[in-house]
Amino acid sequence: MRARSFLFVALLTGFACGGDDGTGPTPDPNADSDGDTIRDGDEGAPTATDTDGDGVPDFQDADADGDGIDDYREAGDADPVTPPVDSDRDGTPDFRDTDADGNGVADGADGTGDFDGDGVPDFQDPDDDGDGLIDAGELGDPAAPRDTDGDGQPDFHDVDSDADGLLDAGEGGSDSDGDGTPDAIDPRNDGPPPTVTFTAISTAFNSPIGIDYHEPTDSVVMSVNYAAGTPLNFERVQLDGSHVPFSNVMGLTDEVKIATARSGNVGGFVAGDLFVGNGVDGEIVRITDDGATVINPWVSLPGTGNGLMRGALYVDRTGVFGGDLIVVTDAGEVWRITSAGAPTRLAAVGVHLEGMIVVPPYPARFGPLAGKIIAGAEQQGVMYAFDATGAFTTYNLGGFAIEDIDLVMPDENFFGVNFGTGRLLGVGREAWRPIVGDVLLTTETVGAGVSGLARIYWDGATLSAQLLPLGPTSAAVGQWEHTTFAGAGIVEIP
Repeated sequence: MRARSFLFVALLTGFACGGDDGTGPTPDPNADSDGDTIRDGDEGAPTATDTDGDGVPDFQDADADGDGIDDYREAGDADPVTPPVDSDRDGTPDFRDTDADGNGVADGADGTGDFDGDGVPDFQDPDDDGDGLIDAGELGDPAAPRDTDGDGQPDFHDVDSDADGLLDAGEGGSDSDGDGTPDAIDPRNDGPPPTVTFTAISTAFNSPIGIDYHEPTDSVVMSVNYAAGTPLNFERVQLDGSHVPFSNVMGLTDEVKIATARSGNVGGFVAGDLFVGNGVDGEIVRITDDGATVINPWVSLPGTGNGLMRGALYVDRTGVFGGDLIVVTDAGEVWRITSAGAPTRLAAVGVHLEGMIVVPPYPARFGPLAGKIIAGAEQQGVMYAFDATGAFTTYNLGGFAIEDIDLVMPDENFFGVNFGTGRLLGVGREAWRPIVGDVLLTTETVGAGVSGLARIYWDGATLSAQLLPLGPTSAAVGQWEHTTFAGAGIVEIP
């Protein structure tokens, strides 16, 4: 019986393996002959399928499609029982697909790296840089992938393809200015400036002057009670319009302009820290983000006759000036101050400077202003642009007399102190989408039916100030003093 059983088993084994008829053993579809975590059956066994035509059947070929990516990387997981993955869902599994993610870039060129760090290797990721724009749309010519900004990084591996300072993820595939070029590869807003309709915020204010966004509390902070600063100098305005005292500071005189630090500051300032002048020549006050600690003065600029901080203060967001606090004074001086309180004078031009920001360092969008400090000359229709050495150039933007300067921030509301009426005016974030990222100018003296706002436009050759039309149902403007963009909302502007 034992001999018969052995013979029976041998006959069955011989049948399963093809016997000794010269054809060799029949592959087991459930085996994994090449150790690539894909079953031989899924690789074509027992048929000797040879995807890359190299003479080695797929079930014995560590790289069945010859794309330079080993099959075990293209399998999807380490379990041979699991069907091999098909990343682009085109019916061809990745181990037989030389463009597994269907992005137009061959797997060998895409590689096994993970550019956006999302856990999906680039050869299986249809959006390598994670900007929300599919690689196939950003690629252009696969033989010479599109590099809009010429920085050596093709668009499908560039999170800011046009180097305009706005991430592709935020710009998306829209065409805000309607010029036929998607925003992600269009560094300039070529369309006309939007019409603005101001809404008067219903909550009342007592002689407001300065305003800025207070990021930690997602609210707006304002200087009030001009000019004596009593009983308190600062209030936060919450979403429902209620006022909350910010610090116990009182008695700061003159036009108290405000600058707050935002997150991501490379200079060491804490988000929400607030900087103002105190009405004394060359003195700057620092208030901690929670309003609890007041250093008055925090910095006394060396020398005399430096001027008051009623011009403007701004915490550098670009990194060009190291994230320092930048101030311009009514005596025409420009200073940068580190988070440790060390001041350096950049320039002295002898005119009252009013309004100021650091322009992001993107020449395609801002031309000669890129990476410069820009400030207006009070009531003179002249703008100064200072580089890191203090050297400057002046511009006449059609005689526009600058009172304040802001950068139009993505998905943020506009709020402006209307000193003439003692009101706060706002414009919702949606209205600003056509000019997001542009520099916005404000003028002090505003006539009837005029917004008093303009955006700086660089057409590739010249700079100009383009006025923003005023909507017919807008609240009256009067006289601008200080403006800001903020992620926060207030009552009518949520």
